Amino acid sequence: MADTEARVQKAIEDISGNESLLEMLDTDAAAEMLEWGKSTAAMLVKQTDGLDDAEAEQVLDERLKAVRQFIRSAGNWAAGKYADPADRIQLREKLLGHARVILGADAHLPSAEEMDAVLNQADVQQNSPKQSVLNLKELFNVAR
Repeated sequence: MADTEARVQKAIEDISGNESLLEMLDTDAAAEMLEWGKSTAAMLVKQTDGLDDAEAEQVLDERLKAVRQFIRSAGNWAAGKYADPADRIQLREKLLGHARVILGADAHLPSAEEMDAVLNQADVQQNSPKQSVLNLKELFNVAR
């Protein structure tokens, strides 16, 4: 059996070491998004306790990739990249898809209306990138 804590550390290092995930955000917003990514990765890895490395890698590969994709998409959104309402609808579906992979098909995910409320209030005039990230984190932490 492999050491679960070593797996957690590797997953966190993979996210922390990938600067391109959050380069679009200011420091405060990036730190918030990174913290969500690290805690989510740790949660996923801890679920592999008792599996050998090969089994754990098979279970985690797609889910950790979805965490990175979620972070990148959410970072772009918080930085103002999805200003068009039609783009935000596509973003909502993308984020919900990543969340289904991360949390599992049976997870209680935010509704489209809840997602739209958060995604649409991120306009630069209303929220800072950090506040936008905090609002999104709160929405998805409830889903865990």
